[in-house]
Amino acid sequence: MNTYGRYQNAYRQAAVGTMDQNKLIVMLYDGAIRQTKLAIQSMQDGNIEKVHNSLVKSKNIISELMASLDMDQGGDIAKNLQSLYVFMFGQLIEANMTKQTQPAETVLRLLLQLREAWAAIGKKQPAVSQPSSPGMADPAKRISLKG
Repeated sequence: MNTYGRYQNAYRQAAVGTMDQNKLIVMLYDGAIRQTKLAIQSMQDGNIEKVHNSLVKSKNIISELMASLDMDQGGDIAKNLQSLYVFMFGQLIEANMTKQTQPAETVLRLLLQLREAWAAIGKKQPAVSQPSSPGMADPAKRISLKG
């Protein structure tokens, strides 16, 4: 990696490290939405390799969202989110195995709704960073954005 790339990565890590939990969650949703849309488009284009790679990335993001749930503190919200994440994960596996767009489109609709909800929560919070969002573990302990 060149010097510029190292500085770019260091800047990105610093920016993520200072971001509040809600913004990180919305960013994760954005990434999963982007990858799911790319997988659907790649299915329509017949590019099987891109389909697989995009669905794997989307599954990885959903896994990270699931791992960041705080089941002790989150109550019913965390349990419901966990159920949705498990369902979406399974649908992405099905989409990858069958190369059918329908399961991925179902996941995309759910991701868009959840992203909208988290963005609305973020707008209602004061500008000062909150220690955690409903149903989510401490960000310093759980959120990891690896490429």
